[in-house]
Amino acid sequence: MTVQDARQLSPVASYIAGCSAGSAGIVTGFPFDTVKVRLQNQQIGHGTSWGTFKGILRHQGVRGLFTGLSPQLVGGALECGVNYAVYNESLSFLSREWHAPSALSVPLAGGAAGFFLSIILSPAELVKAADARLAFKTPRDCLRHLFQTEGLRGLARGFSGTLAREIPGNAIYFSTYTALRSCIPGKPPATRSGEGCSSAPASAPTLLQRLANASSMVLAGGAAGTVMWALVLPMDVAKTRMQVALPGSRRDLSLPATLRALRREGKLYTGLAPTLVRAFPANAAQWVVWELVAGLLEGH
Repeated sequence: MTVQDARQLSPVASYIAGCSAGSAGIVTGFPFDTVKVRLQNQQIGHGTSWGTFKGILRHQGVRGLFTGLSPQLVGGALECGVNYAVYNESLSFLSREWHAPSALSVPLAGGAAGFFLSIILSPAELVKAADARLAFKTPRDCLRHLFQTEGLRGLARGFSGTLAREIPGNAIYFSTYTALRSCIPGKPPATRSGEGCSSAPASAPTLLQRLANASSMVLAGGAAGTVMWALVLPMDVAKTRMQVALPGSRRDLSLPATLRALRREGKLYTGLAPTLVRAFPANAAQWVVWELVAGLLEGH
């Protein structure tokens, strides 16, 4: 998505397209995410990504790979809806009011979106992390337990880690995708309604052009997600440890202290393999759906 494309979508259209994209990304990547969370929760796990995957299948079956999907699906849809709506509005504002170049406006808009989506994303991820440790029957049981045992602090557990991951991560994510979509052949040239002298309708893209465009979406989207997660994974590992730590235990630490502890233990990149395996297909699916739905809603 280029800066020009973002300015052609209304906030409502961006939100609808983002919700659709988020649902696609969550469903595609959820099993990989389950393995990653189990690995990062050191009280549960089988040492390796493959061992953790087999352990989940052995003890819980295929259903275990999708434990906690409902709050994540809702959270993921809301996350992406807010993410893209805030991103597009911020990008439009920066370009219109500050005349900022895309190299500056794209990461700034992405970081702003990351702040707002953290507010929605953190509770959903907290439920998933806590469920990996205590195996609640429903997400509501998990939230009730956290509130009864820790109060509001329990519901906000790991929020600082989510912010530290999402703000820089979003800046990297949108910047990488925008740059790659401009560089990888296949993206059709941007057009604006009312531009040009001719009233003749634009010719429909050929099958080859459609395939090239789809390939560009997949490659740029998958690569953007992979680059982002490779860089922000330590924050995600720290966030997960904070969320599963027992109140008052030696692991119940602040974000900086948790990062220092993980570095001493050599565990800053725990779960790297399933995270990167998940990142490419999940984000490729997310961006393809985003582009398709946004194209349908453009101008509405």
